[in-house]
Amino acid sequence: MSDLPNWKTIPAADRDQLLRDFCAKGFSAAKIAGKFAEASRSAVIGRAYRLKLHLNGSAERKGKTGRPKKDASPRAKVAKPKAKKQSPRVAEATSWRGANNPHHADIKARAEQRAASPGLPAHLVAGEASKPIETPDVGVPAPRNLKLVELTERTCKWPHGDPQAENFAFCGNDAAESGPYCKYHSRLAFIPATVRQRASLRSAERMG
Repeated sequence: MSDLPNWKTIPAADRDQLLRDFCAKGFSAAKIAGKFAEASRSAVIGRAYRLKLHLNGSAERKGKTGRPKKDASPRAKVAKPKAKKQSPRVAEATSWRGANNPHHADIKARAEQRAASPGLPAHLVAGEASKPIETPDVGVPAPRNLKLVELTERTCKWPHGDPQAENFAFCGNDAAESGPYCKYHSRLAFIPATVRQRASLRSAERMG
């Protein structure tokens, strides 16, 4: 009959105390298992883990499943998140939008763009013609000076003044059926190409 304490039959308190003593002496799990009858190395490791005891030998410090703990060093590889690819339609829709080409529904942004454009004559930047255009059938309308929130689909959206100023407003008269401006401002908006070319040349001369 063995004089060694039986791992399975010894009282738990006595077994745990012996285990603490052996761990304090720096014994390995295999050596501690040899100090008991019917004790295995795995059983010693499992009990020491539950009691949070340190066993001699880093290779024997295992988790609940008996597997060695993973290396938590900074050198461990971290999976990089994959960059999402933009669909061709989204890329095409976003590529030509920007501060220089606002959406057609953004009235204020388009007005600011018009005011900042160096290629337009000064009288068009201000939103009015320096001279009444020769349109016998269309008179110069008196602006209603509507704010942005007051505009509708049937009101003229021709801007008046500096978009950054407090008194900035829009024409507000009845818009033509085929566009966002009244008849008078439609004539100003769709100026002939020769006029635009002359304005561009003057702008280039000023910048040169």
